[in-house]
Amino acid sequence: MTRRTLVLVALTAVVLAGCLGGPGTETTTDPMDSNGTATVSSENIPGISDGTLTNATALARANEASLTETGGAVQIRRDGPSSQSTVDLVVGAGLTTYQLTGLQSAGDDTVDADIWSNETTRVIRTSYDGEYNYRTTDRRDDRLNVLVAVEDYLAAGNFTVANESTGNGTVVFTADTFVTPTDSHGPLTNVSSLDGRLVVRESGLIQSLTVSATTEEESGSYSYELLRTGVDRVAKPDWFDDVPAGATLQTQLNVDVENSSYLVVRNEGGDHVPSNTTISVTSNNTTSTATLDTSLMAGDTRYAYIDATTGSLQLTADRPTAGTVDPVTSPVSVSITTDDGASLYSAGMAWSSETASAPETGGSSGSAGESSPTGSS
Repeated sequence: MTRRTLVLVALTAVVLAGCLGGPGTETTTDPMDSNGTATVSSENIPGISDGTLTNATALARANEASLTETGGAVQIRRDGPSSQSTVDLVVGAGLTTYQLTGLQSAGDDTVDADIWSNETTRVIRTSYDGEYNYRTTDRRDDRLNVLVAVEDYLAAGNFTVANESTGNGTVVFTADTFVTPTDSHGPLTNVSSLDGRLVVRESGLIQSLTVSATTEEESGSYSYELLRTGVDRVAKPDWFDDVPAGATLQTQLNVDVENSSYLVVRNEGGDHVPSNTTISVTSNNTTSTATLDTSLMAGDTRYAYIDATTGSLQLTADRPTAGTVDPVTSPVSVSITTDDGASLYSAGMAWSSETASAPETGGSSGSAGESSPTGSS
């Protein structure tokens, strides 16, 4: 069976809040000329050679390192034909803390996501259709996806020096030609026209980046703006006191579609899933829910299926028999939420019709993906 992960919560464990952590202090260490104006040579900027951006990876990593060293705040916007998103990220110096606030809209659906993290723990809050879900996870990876993704847009254009120095310690680059990516899964593919502008400091700290791209059928844009630097630590958000006890559960849930008919929910380790937890399944534009009557312990399995007679979602410890199931259709999404509002799992999957009868192997992890500004992921 061929399956791809669906974007259910497009702002991920990278995560946010309503306050941006205080005003911070703008700092720069650029050399000054005799008139007190910062002077910058483009050749000293990481990834730049002969006035051209030749190594997008080097510049993106220099930007990430510079921002996380001193702390700062950035805003990132994506605008595509089918979805729009805005992310506000505040990083404490040394990446000891960070906060991400994001809004994703696609059609009539809008998702808000907030994440606050200290050195060891991420606390995630998502809001959809007026309901809040919470989750707490171990912080295993200090890299922030929204900063890493800048590389894809830097690599998309042939950025060359437009102005050696603006007089405020930055160099301006522009791009009007698309560079075909070596990875066909990047955010920009089959682009017919591109317009880009990059303003960067000598350290590699990006002041702003804008990219607008057009294909034969649609257009999209991406913008990245540095709001300030010099943020020491990011305080806990106001909603932190609302995080339920269930959000601290560390489960290892895996959900598969078996025979394109029903779901297999496994707790592969970690904490138990408490009784009264709700499993929600959306298939064929219909959402059905059922509640665990007993805890799902590590190593336990439950089968979730739509009853062919009643149309209700059923949970059982035994594999359902043929004829009793109304098969789920691709795509399908699944969420698992405790009775106090903690989100233990949220993900989706899809499979091709020509291989739909094949048994499902593997499973989706339940962590949401990040969508691209032009609608491709």
